[in-house]
Amino acid sequence: MVCGLTSCLGSGAAGGLFSSAVQFFAATQCLVGETWPKDSVLQNGSRYDFIIVGAGTAGSALAARLSEVANFSVLLLEAGGDPPIEAIIPAFRETLKASSVDWNFTSVENNITSQALKRGIEQQPRGKMLGGSGSLNHMVYARGFPSDYHEWASIAGETWNWTNVLKYFMKTEHMTDTNIVNNPELMVYHGRGGAIEVSGTNEVMFSIKKFLQAFEELGFKTVPDMTYPNSIGAGCFSHTIRNGERDSSLRALLNNANSTSLHILKDAFVTKIIIENGTAIGIEAVKDDEKFLFYADREVILSAGTFNTPKLLMLSGVGRSEHLRSLGIDVVADLPVGSNLHDHVMVLAFLVADNGTCVSDEAENSMEAIKYLYDRTGFLAKADNMAAYLPLSSSEPTVPEFALYPTCIPQFSPFRSGCLTLGLNEDLCTELHNLNQEYELVTIAAVLLKPKSRGKVELNSINPFDDPLIYAGTFSEEQDLDHFPRLIKMAWSIADTNYFRSKNARVIKPWVEACSNLTESAWIKCMSRAMVTSAWHSVGTAAMGTVVDGDLKVLGINGLRVVDASVMPKIIRGNTNAPVVMIAEIAADLIKEHYSVSRTGTNLNNMTIGNLTASSMPNISQPNINLADVIENNDMINSSLIEVEITNVEIITTTDRQSDIDDTVNVA
Repeated sequence: MVCGLTSCLGSGAAGGLFSSAVQFFAATQCLVGETWPKDSVLQNGSRYDFIIVGAGTAGSALAARLSEVANFSVLLLEAGGDPPIEAIIPAFRETLKASSVDWNFTSVENNITSQALKRGIEQQPRGKMLGGSGSLNHMVYARGFPSDYHEWASIAGETWNWTNVLKYFMKTEHMTDTNIVNNPELMVYHGRGGAIEVSGTNEVMFSIKKFLQAFEELGFKTVPDMTYPNSIGAGCFSHTIRNGERDSSLRALLNNANSTSLHILKDAFVTKIIIENGTAIGIEAVKDDEKFLFYADREVILSAGTFNTPKLLMLSGVGRSEHLRSLGIDVVADLPVGSNLHDHVMVLAFLVADNGTCVSDEAENSMEAIKYLYDRTGFLAKADNMAAYLPLSSSEPTVPEFALYPTCIPQFSPFRSGCLTLGLNEDLCTELHNLNQEYELVTIAAVLLKPKSRGKVELNSINPFDDPLIYAGTFSEEQDLDHFPRLIKMAWSIADTNYFRSKNARVIKPWVEACSNLTESAWIKCMSRAMVTSAWHSVGTAAMGTVVDGDLKVLGINGLRVVDASVMPKIIRGNTNAPVVMIAEIAADLIKEHYSVSRTGTNLNNMTIGNLTASSMPNISQPNINLADVIENNDMINSSLIEVEITNVEIITTTDRQSDIDDTVNVA
C-alpha cells in the first residue's frame, strides 16, 4: 500500500504542491532514455556494398561514416539488442557488468596466476548490445601517448603515426572540459565541433580532492589534462558525457546517421564469413533461430572485438593452420589470428580509513536521483575517474609506464556484490566486506600499461555459439611481475600522507595462503601473481603487420577488413575506447579513398578548382584529394574563391579540416 500525500499532508495548498512534485518526478523517469535505431526489414540473401559485423564502438562509428556516401549501401549486424536505461546514466556503469548485456567472457584457468580470484579466472566484461563495450565502460577519454603510435607506424606505416592519428582524434571530439578549453596550450591537441562530447566537471568529489592532495605530497604533479602528450602526473580524466548522459559512437554517430542506405539488424548472431576463391563475399547469421545469408559486393568488415573477431575469422578458415586443422576446419589463410593477446595488467591494493572521505547515505542518494531527474546534474550524471601516471625512468619523464587508480568505498556499501563481479574469491570478498562494516575502504588499482606478456585466443569448438578460449598469458614474462613491488608500495604510501594519516588509514594485506612467511617484496610479488586481473582493455588478436595490413585488410583475403581493438599491434598507454573510435574514423577514410570517394563523401572525378582539374593539379597524383591540402599547398590558386563543380553527387561536409575551407569553397 502506498501512502498518499494528501493523507499525510492534508488536502490544502501544501499537500497539493508536494503531491504534484511527486507526480512530476515519477513522470520524468520516463524521459530518461533514447530512441534506438530500429531493425530493418531485410530479405534473406540480399546484397549490400558493405557488411559490418558488430555495432560496438568501432562498428557504430564506421557504419555511420560509410553511410555518408549516398551510393554506399551498408548492412550493420549486432548480436545484442538495445542498451538498457542504465547504459545512459553514467553512475550506473558498474551495474551492467555480469548482466544480460555483457558477453561475460572469462579467461582459461592456468593454475599459476589469478589463484585468489574466483575459480582462478579473470573476468572479461564486454558489451553485448548496440554500442558494445562503449555502452558499459567508464567513459574515460584517453588516447595513449605519441610513443604508442610511433610503434604502430614502425609496424604498419605512417597512416598510424602520432601526427596523423591526432587529426582523427580531434575530428570526432567536441571538447567542453573547461579545465582544457580555457587553456590554449592544451587546446592545440583537442577538437571542437566533433560528434562525441568530451566533458569535465568543476565539482570534483571530496575524495578525489584528497587523493590529488595525497599524490602531490608523494611528488606527483597535478595536471589538468590526462591526455596532454608533453607532461604526465595525477589528475582527473575527461569523460564522454553529454548533458549528464553517456555519449558514444552509438549515440553521437550511429543514432544520428540519416541515410536510407544504412540497414541495421539487431539480435543477429554472425556465425561465419563466406569466403570463395580467396574473396570474402558475405556472411552467415542466425536471428530468431532462422539462418540468414547476406552478401557483400565490396567488403565484409569485422568489428566484433578482440575476442569475437578472431573467433569468427578462425571459424571461417582464417587462422593458425595447426589449430584450425585440429578442429577439422579447412584452412583458407594461415595467419596468426588470436595470437598477440595482451592487456593492461591490474593488481588491487587496499587501505582502510575512518569515516569522512567518501560519505554516502540513502537520503543523499534519493536527493541525487531527484537532481538527475530534474536537470541531469548531480552524482548520477558524473564519472569522476582519476589516476596518477608514473614513467619507467627519469630518462622518459613524459611517457607513462604505470598508473594508479584510487577509489573510495563508503562504510556499509554493497561492496560484496561488486567484489564478486570483479572476480575476487569468496574468502577475500568476505574479509573486505567485514572490514567495510567498520571502515571506509580505499582500493588502488596498480596497473602496468605496457606489458611484455602475451596470451592467445583459440576456438573452443566449431560451434559458433561457444565462447572462445581466452588464454590471458598474464605474467608469462617475469619482468612484468618485477615492477609490482614498486607499484604496490607506492599505492600503500597514500596511507602515510597528511590527510589519510588523520583518518588513521592503514594498509590491508589480504590473506593469500600461498604467500605466507615471505619478505615484503617477495610477498607483494606472490600476492600480485595471485590477485592479478585484466583491466578490460584487451587488444592485438588480429594485429596490424601480422593479420591485417596498414589499411586493415586481412592478408591474403580480398574484400575482408578488421576494424576494432584487435588490430592494435601493441596496446596504448590508456583506456582504449577513444583509440578504437579513431581507428574506425581512419578506416572510413581508407575505404572511401579506395573506392574513389573523398573524405567528405564526395566523388571527385568531376571536380575543378580554379583553372585546375583533378587530373592536372600540382602535387596531386590521383583524384582523391583533400581540398584543404590543395588550398594550403598550391599558391597558384586564388584563395579568395575556389569554385567546385560537381555533378550528380551529394556533398557531406565532414572533412578533417573543414574550418580551413569554410570561407573559401563555393559549391556550384
